[in-house]
Amino acid sequence: MKEYTTIAAPVTAETVIEKSRFIAAAAPVDTPEQAMAFVESRRKQFYDATHNCYAFAVGDKAKFSDDGEPQGTAGLPIFECIRQSGLDHICVVVTRYFGGVKLGAGGLVRAYSGCTADCLRTADRLSMTDCIVAEVVADYSFLKPLRKALLPVATEQNVFYEEKVRLLFLFPAVSYNTISDIVLQNTLGKGILTQKERLLAHFEKQR
Repeated sequence: MKEYTTIAAPVTAETVIEKSRFIAAAAPVDTPEQAMAFVESRRKQFYDATHNCYAFAVGDKAKFSDDGEPQGTAGLPIFECIRQSGLDHICVVVTRYFGGVKLGAGGLVRAYSGCTADCLRTADRLSMTDCIVAEVVADYSFLKPLRKALLPVATEQNVFYEEKVRLLFLFPAVSYNTISDIVLQNTLGKGILTQKERLLAHFEKQR
């Protein structure tokens, strides 16, 4: 799985250049379909705007549009800002209300890229890591030491109190051997570790 960094939540930024109003909006997306849905939502919200230009990047899939601006002056600059930021799984729409003063090709490129950059700068970043959800089944006597040992390297998701305790937790895939050793040492070799799911997820160590 390819790890990536996106933004934690939708953000917006607005600027006025030579009487034209530029409104940039960025949102995290999982698929190109989600990206286009975000574009459509902005088009509906700003239906009376002169242009709603956009770009998105979702893994190896990308698309951008000038939406009526001169070719190469809007969509591509937005996309280049996304690429240079190192972000992925993200869509940016820049809405323009024309103010009556023509900016020229260079001015448009600077306006769209600058507004996009301002928007992305305000966003909190979210790293998506190759993770494993695993389960340990063990005797109840091992639960406390097991939890203590896993705390620095895994995030507990759930615990089930049955004939034996079942502990469900998330951790980076690269830590699998470490997790296996922890389970082995803290259950005297009696705990059963089972991988349940592998996914991209945001992982933060518990404190």
